[in-house]
Amino acid sequence: MIDLDIDFYRKWAYQKMIESSQSNMWEGHLACAVIALTQLLEEKLVPALLEDLIRKNLVKIVDEHANEQQYRVNKEYEGFTAQMMRLLVQDNHSCHALGHDVIYTFFLLSTLSRSDIPATAELFDAIGKIVRSFAESGPGFVTVNGENIVIDPDGIPNTGLRLQLTPETVLDLLHNFQRPLQMEKGDMQLGHILTHGHAIVEMKQAYRNYVHDNLDPAFYARINILTYANTLEENRVESDSAVTESELNPLEPSFWEQALAESRHGHYYKYAYSYLRLCRMSGRSPSDFRSFQRIL
Repeated sequence: MIDLDIDFYRKWAYQKMIESSQSNMWEGHLACAVIALTQLLEEKLVPALLEDLIRKNLVKIVDEHANEQQYRVNKEYEGFTAQMMRLLVQDNHSCHALGHDVIYTFFLLSTLSRSDIPATAELFDAIGKIVRSFAESGPGFVTVNGENIVIDPDGIPNTGLRLQLTPETVLDLLHNFQRPLQMEKGDMQLGHILTHGHAIVEMKQAYRNYVHDNLDPAFYARINILTYANTLEENRVESDSAVTESELNPLEPSFWEQALAESRHGHYYKYAYSYLRLCRMSGRSPSDFRSFQRIL
C-alpha cells in the first residue's frame, strides 16, 4: 500500500464528527467518507493501481472540508463501544433518518477498533448527540412526483418476505429493488439501502452481545416506505433504464476520477466501500456493476 498516515485521517474523521454535532449533523457524512476510503485501502478492496487516485480523493476531501480544530487526544472514555451500542438499539424498531444513526455509528466504531487512538468523552458526547438528533428527525423524506415527502412507517402495510439481513440478502435487495429513476435522483434511497444494510450486518458480526436481528425491523420499515412510495409515483421510468454503456465501476480508474470531480458529499466513497466489502463478505465476485451504478 502507498505510504499513508491513516491515523491522521482517523483523527480528522473523529474531529469532523465532533464539529458536526455542534453545527450540522449531516456533515458527519464527510467523516464516514474518509473512514470508508481508509478502509478500502487497508482491506485492499481495490487494485493497487488505484491507490494513488484514492489518496488524491482523501487529500481533496480533507482540504476542502477542513476542521476548525484538531482532535484532542485525551483520556479514553471507558465503555465507549458498549454505551454507544446500548444507545443505538434502545429504539431499534423505528426508522431514523434513512438509517444514518446506524451508518454513522458503524463507521465510527469500525475505525476505532483498528487503532490505538483513544475514543474520548468529547467524541462520545458528539456521536451520542448526533444519534439522538437522527432519532428525533423522523424516518426521512422520500421523493414522490418530484416532491420530498415524509411517509409515516406506521401508517402503511408490511410488504414482502422479511429475510434475516446477511451480506447476501443486502446485495440481493440492492440488485432487485426497482425504483423509478426520478425518485432515485431525488433521494438516493438505493444507496442508503446499501450502506444501512451493510452497517447492520457488520455490527451483527462485531457486536453480537448487542446486535442480532434487532436492527433489521428498522431497515425493513424503510423498505416498506419505498415500496409504498413506488405506488404513489405517476411517472414510472425504472432506474435500470438509466444504466449507461460505460459502467461506474469502483475497480476502474474512471470511477475515482469522477469521484474526484464530484464526490456527492462523500457518497461515492461510502457506496464503493459498502458494495465491495459486502461482496467480499459474501464470497461473491464484483463483476457486474450495472445495478451498483443505479445509486450514483
